[in-house]
Amino acid sequence: YYGTKIGDLTQLHHGVSGSVYAVDARTLFLKNFNYDGEGPAAYFYVGNTRAPSNKGAHRLRDERGRSGVLRKYRNEDITLSLPEGKTLRDIRWFSIWCDDFSVNFGDVVIRNDLDFPRPTKIGQLGGVHDVSSDNIVIVDAQTLLIPNFNYDGEAPDAKFWVGRGAKPTSQGIRIPDENGKETPLRRYDKKTIVLTLPGDLTVFDIGHFGVWCEAFTVDFGHVRIPDQINVPPSLKMLGISPQVKNPNNNNSNRRRQPAQQQQQQYQQQNNQEQGILEYVGSLFY
Repeated sequence: YYGTKIGDLTQLHHGVSGSVYAVDARTLFLKNFNYDGEGPAAYFYVGNTRAPSNKGAHRLRDERGRSGVLRKYRNEDITLSLPEGKTLRDIRWFSIWCDDFSVNFGDVVIRNDLDFPRPTKIGQLGGVHDVSSDNIVIVDAQTLLIPNFNYDGEAPDAKFWVGRGAKPTSQGIRIPDENGKETPLRRYDKKTIVLTLPGDLTVFDIGHFGVWCEAFTVDFGHVRIPDQINVPPSLKMLGISPQVKNPNNNNSNRRRQPAQQQQQQYQQQNNQEQGILEYVGSLFY
């Protein structure tokens, strides 16, 4: 799953080919993209004119964030971001365009009725042991955002839980907490957390999410996952590894004390949650 397919690139010049998908409102995914790299000044462009051109169009940075002339590609999978403030509602085509000779090497038309993926709000948690939350957001096919989550922490074996069907059962699957642990849940007091489905499991494979006491097989509260949802693919599904910035990677930090390691983990977690909140907020309109 790569998102909503927009179409295949027209194969006009320099071996351009590939399929183009909408990952979300601001991201394109090129599957099996080819280009021989021989054009003198080829770039990725998007625009809203009737036909591709660099006049009044927007040049995109490549998958590495670079603005230079395109290199050679051979059956590569890449993601491209639209310019700041632009969404797929604002453009009518995507093209590989040569500035020097004003030639379109290949393009795809973006329909104005394209139903691109976007984060989806579902229900709120509510149940025993003070389990509650605001409306949960399915950020992408493997990521859940749980705003203002509450749980009293008093049960002996409570876990985040998913499974097929409308209601939790003992046949479900435990979900690691926001720290990646599968230990019994601690107390939460209006905590906004981000959970990632394990392995290759996606929201398309499950029918509910909730809090479940594994030892006593008790449902503490759950929400249904809709059957038909159009959410973005996860980075993992696109074969993309999140960038990890470590500016303190030097000899003096190679032997961190446990407290320092824990503090760094908390900071990375907070950064992830903040980034996801900003991402979700930018796509709801």
